[in-house]
Order: sequence, then C-alpha cells, then structure tokens
Amino acid sequence: MTAKEFAEKINKPYPTVTRWLRNGKIPGATSYTAKGARGAFWMIPPSAVKKFKPPKPGRPVKRPV
Repeated sequence: MTAKEFAEKINKPYPTVTRWLRNGKIPGATSYTAKGARGAFWMIPPSAVKKFKPPKPGRPVKRPV
C-alpha cells in the first residue's frame, strides 16, 4: 500500500506518516525513486498496519551525562 493509504488506515496525517517513513519507524516499508520524480515512492506491506505502534509524542528525554 502507499503512504497515503497507510495514513488513512491508521487515521494519522499524511505528513506525519512520511516523517515516520523517513525515520524508519514503519516496519517493512521500502522506498523507490522513479526517474524524474521529485521524491521517494513508498511501499508499505499490509501486515505493517497490524504491527505498527505509533511513536510516543514529544521530544525524547535527555539523560544526564
């Protein structure tokens, strides 16, 4: 499925899903770049909908050094 279809299935905004894709947060997703395309084309396996858990919102906690 495409990133747009995935966003609709999990009821999240498309820009959020594309950010997760770029950061490797969606399991099994692969990107393809078509010749002359402006960006990547993402393919997400349908099984990723069941396996996916959204990351916690907010910034990561900084740990003391």
